[in-house]
Amino acid sequence: MENIYFISDIHLDSKNPIVENKFLNFISDHGPNMKELYILGDLFEFWIDDNYDISQNKNIISKLKNLSEKGTKIFLIHGNRDFLIGKNFEKITNVKILSENHIVNLKNMKILITHGDLLCTDDIEYQKFRKFIRNKMIVSIFNLLSNNIKSKLALYLRNKSKKITSQKPDGIMDVNYETVLSFYKKFKTNIIIHGHTHRKKIHETKSNGKSYIRYVLGDWHNAPSYIVFKNNKIKLVDL
Repeated sequence: MENIYFISDIHLDSKNPIVENKFLNFISDHGPNMKELYILGDLFEFWIDDNYDISQNKNIISKLKNLSEKGTKIFLIHGNRDFLIGKNFEKITNVKILSENHIVNLKNMKILITHGDLLCTDDIEYQKFRKFIRNKMIVSIFNLLSNNIKSKLALYLRNKSKKITSQKPDGIMDVNYETVLSFYKKFKTNIIIHGHTHRKKIHETKSNGKSYIRYVLGDWHNAPSYIVFKNNKIKLVDL
């Protein structure tokens, strides 16, 4: 096992077996050569509670656990859809949950990995909602609700989000260039890997004589892709 993989925005949903099979096949195909796997958020379409959602996603949980037991180190950054994934998930799957911004050192490269929504600062409405919904008190209140109510609320918020998103100018939902530059400087790196925007692309830019590169992973419903670090090179691959 020698290769390191990065994926994001799989949006697994029991109502969409095509995407689930895509993910399971990806693990089966690449698992034997997978030293590490980094999941950069939104592995699931939504996640309301560890115990409930673990029972609803037995095939996925089993696959991740099996991959880990075979020696692959698996890491996960919360996305905007599955930020309630918690310690029970970690314990059962052996997946380690990372902070929202995490540095990965690969050979002589220092790489910042993040879900990507923190880079989209032009979407002020979303950033306010993100801060609100992740507030510890709000999460505590949510956890007191029954799973039935949680599911209905999650579905309502998801549908509302899609409706609002469809009405927003396209540019607002992409990253803010100045924010991206600030992340390069803050984390002292020139490489960022993220998802969230669903806009698969490699962005190269220069600022003050320095070169920077940003890899954006696609979502698995429309533009499935992954990044592999192999033979000391980073490659963005269509699935």
